[in-house]
Amino acid sequence: MIYLYVTFSYLISSFFTAALIILINLSSNLIWLMSQGFDISVIRFFELLLKDISNGLLFLVIILITFFLAFLLTTIVRYFFPIKRTVSYSIAGFISVFVMLKLTTLVFTGAALIAGMRTFLGFSLFCISGLLGGYLFGLLLNKVFKNEY
Repeated sequence: MIYLYVTFSYLISSFFTAALIILINLSSNLIWLMSQGFDISVIRFFELLLKDISNGLLFLVIILITFFLAFLLTTIVRYFFPIKRTVSYSIAGFISVFVMLKLTTLVFTGAALIAGMRTFLGFSLFCISGLLGGYLFGLLLNKVFKNEY
């Protein structure tokens, strides 16, 4: 039963992070469009958000792989060093998204494929999304494993 809860926590944190990154990306794109004189209604925002989330399957798979590797490595590190669960998984989520974004830029010869990460603010917000996803994973694990470390 514990393995099922850990898997469920991992999926929830991955979905949360992917949705948050998609929301940040969409918001930054719409802010830019509005600065260029386009009028975007609230209804159109939610239509675009639902469309981006439904088309974000590949991105979700990348987040799932990234978080799996990061959380697995963090579990191994926590075996040897007693680091608080929420802190360690938050750092793992931040670093995993940071590395994922840097690797995608490196693979595609410096081109930022995700429009929202072209600025320092967007890149930082994406990494903070990973941090929040890792924190959520650690928080959910704290409910199952009563010991804090």
